Amino acid sequence: MLPNLKEDFMKWFVGLLVVLLCVPICLCGQISWTKHSIDTSFDFADAVFAIDVDGDTDIDVVSSSYDLDEVVWYENDGSQNFTKRTIDTDCDGAYSAFAADLDGDNDIDVIAVAFNLNHVLWYENDGSENFTEHIVDSSFISAASVLAIDVNGDTDIDIVASAYYVNTIAWYENDGGENFTQHIIDNTFQVPWGIYAIDIDADTNIDVLAASYYGDEIAWWENDGAENFTKHTIISNYGSARCVYAIDLDGDNDIDVLGTAFTDSTISWFENVDNINFNEHVIDGALNGAAGVFATDFDDDNDVDVVGTAYYDNNILWWENDGLENFTKHIVDNAFGGPNDLLAVDIDRDGDIDVVSSAQGAGEVSWWESNLAGIKEDGTEAEEVWRYESILFSGSLNFKEGKRYKVFNVVGREVNKNQLAPGIYFLEIDGKIRQKIIKIK
Repeated sequence: MLPNLKEDFMKWFVGLLVVLLCVPICLCGQISWTKHSIDTSFDFADAVFAIDVDGDTDIDVVSSSYDLDEVVWYENDGSQNFTKRTIDTDCDGAYSAFAADLDGDNDIDVIAVAFNLNHVLWYENDGSENFTEHIVDSSFISAASVLAIDVNGDTDIDIVASAYYVNTIAWYENDGGENFTQHIIDNTFQVPWGIYAIDIDADTNIDVLAASYYGDEIAWWENDGAENFTKHTIISNYGSARCVYAIDLDGDNDIDVLGTAFTDSTISWFENVDNINFNEHVIDGALNGAAGVFATDFDDDNDVDVVGTAYYDNNILWWENDGLENFTKHIVDNAFGGPNDLLAVDIDRDGDIDVVSSAQGAGEVSWWESNLAGIKEDGTEAEEVWRYESILFSGSLNFKEGKRYKVFNVVGREVNKNQLAPGIYFLEIDGKIRQKIIKIK
């Protein structure tokens, strides 16, 4: 039996105060972060990538050091204790590294570039994490960036790379036996730095994006399906364009683009207008040495947030999306010396998204643990009266017949009560907010 209106209101009001006092971090999107160093003596740490290298279901980290000429991976023991494993100590000017199953044998190989050797390389994993070097290209002058993806849709993994001083972006066609043929995408794109590959125009073909450091430009190259590429400029006069990434940022089912302008101190997102053209929206124009950028949903509110690095400010920052692409800045770390590359992934498998980054200045690779996600067993029943404590549960809630239930996220938007991702929610029963619930898995 429900209490009378006065008692109901008082309990609701007190409950609201408890929510406001106990979960202000969640309500304003503030996530607390705990730094964990992986390697503090990896001079001029450049690229960083996260993937399960050894197939033991936890996330390992791959990185490269320009000064040490090393390509390495850090083995995660499952408790986030990382052990350095060396892949190559003679990758002169190791500037970029990536990981994928390049040869289709169900283990993770590593791809890298040696800037000073002009090499594009891949390292074959024998399944026991012993790596054998293979040279893809020995004359790709000032090789700077690399990634791996099936460019031509023939089910094997190809390679995309950029060459800094010769203004070139190329892809290397894998014949299925890991024999690679170079195809030039563009050889006039002035000092390409960051690259990315994704289907931009929704035609099922893989397109390529790049940032031009000296040309102050971000562009994408449209793949016609036969791997003939047509350039489209996204933005020009974008001072020392450094990094590029792509994702559906605004939830309208097309691919938007993010970029950083190093000397313009700017991080922006570029709204996809018609699968060809893009409109710029500045997220932050005060990042001293805007370098890396990545995007994912950090606060579990079903929209895409942004994370980036400010090289000269020694900052790693994330910007909370309110669902309407208005962004609020939050600090992950403000003392990480010369941060460069970064990405976001659930390193510790606790249901929230962590950050991994490399610091060229500090010579360091680290990860930051997100403390967003907070468990009860499957089948937890929804409560009918306000409870002052939160209910923590996994699986699904059971809803009693004859009641009207709604579930809202921390920014007040209704979500599907039968498809809850891990996170914090508020339960409404018959038109009244009754309970704060936290789903952890």
